[in-house]
Amino acid sequence: MAMTGHWPHQVEIKLDKASAAERLRRIEAWCTDWQIGFRVLGTIIDGVIRVAFEEARFARAFHAHFGGVIAPADELETALAADAAEVDLYDQLAGEYPD
Repeated sequence: MAMTGHWPHQVEIKLDKASAAERLRRIEAWCTDWQIGFRVLGTIIDGVIRVAFEEARFARAFHAHFGGVIAPADELETALAADAAEVDLYDQLAGEYPD
């Protein structure tokens, strides 16, 4: 399983605890057979993981085979921009209301 690089194309899939290990083994085997680099991201919500890919075509192929939901490609960039805006607002308020 690859662990480096840029992984903007992601698919969320739900795993039940009883079959999670077997399903993850099938995901790894399928990606290895097709020589697709991937990364399994941590649990977002109980039982839901994200499988990330470097290319949109790999995410689409994975989705077609395993199901799940394709996450919007710009979701991470939007979240990071929102975090930066919050930090800017915090700095502005801290300057207006010193200790």
